[in-house]
Amino acid sequence: MNDIYQKWRESEAYAVPMTEDGVKWSQERWRGFSTGYKQAMKDVINLLMIQHEAARGSHNYWHVAANLVRVEFLSEEKNT
Repeated sequence: MNDIYQKWRESEAYAVPMTEDGVKWSQERWRGFSTGYKQAMKDVINLLMIQHEAARGSHNYWHVAANLVRVEFLSEEKNT
């Protein structure tokens, strides 16, 4: 997630005046984006698991795909 954050910060740098208020607004937008992004990844995993369960295990790629998304995009949240 650091690479995504860095790209976001670079795009924000020109748009936000670097005052204390500008930094706070920037951080609030990041928190909002980050929360939505994490929820979207969780929803993707849940949908893939629903497909896996509907296939009754015969199509294991649904389960593999869910695990790949979990490891790639939510690796920072190991205990959630």
